[in-house]
Amino acid sequence: MCDHEERLRYAMEEHEYLAPDQATVWARIELLAQIYRRRSLILRSAGSVVLSAGLVAGLVQMHTFIQGGVAALPPAATPSAAVPQSPAATTRPPAPRIAPTRSPPPAPGELEMDAYFEAGYGWTEAEELARLWRFRDPSDAKVEGGRRLLAGERLPIRPSS
Repeated sequence: MCDHEERLRYAMEEHEYLAPDQATVWARIELLAQIYRRRSLILRSAGSVVLSAGLVAGLVQMHTFIQGGVAALPPAATPSAAVPQSPAATTRPPAPRIAPTRSPPPAPGELEMDAYFEAGYGWTEAEELARLWRFRDPSDAKVEGGRRLLAGERLPIRPSS
C-alpha cells in the first residue's frame, strides 16, 4: 500500500509543472467575463432599440388611423360660426373647385359584410350559418351570406334584430 501512495506522490510531483499558473487562469476568467458582459449589454441595447422602433411605428400608425377616422365638424359646430359677423364679412369668395379624389376600392368581402350587417344579421346568425354551410370560420359565413343577399337571395335563418 505504501508503495502505491509513494508512486502517486512521485507522479504528481513530477507533473506539477504542467498545471497552469493560477494568476493566468484568473486573468483569462476575468477577460471572458468582461466579453460576456459586453455582449449581454449589446444584446439588451439591441432589444431595446427594436422595441422602441416598434412602439414608434405603432404610434405613427395609430396617429394616421385616428386622423383618417375623425370626421370633420359640421359648419354650425365650428367656433367661428358662433361669433356674429357683419354682412360684409360673411360673403366669401367662392372656394376653388377641387377635383374629386377617388376612394380606394373596397377590400375583398367588405361589400358583402356591409350587406350582411345592414340586413340585421349578427354574430350568432353567422355561427349558425357557418354550421349550416360547413364553414370553419363564421366570418366566411358572413361574407357568403352578404354575397347571397346582394344577389337577391334569402338566407335560411332570420335576423335577430
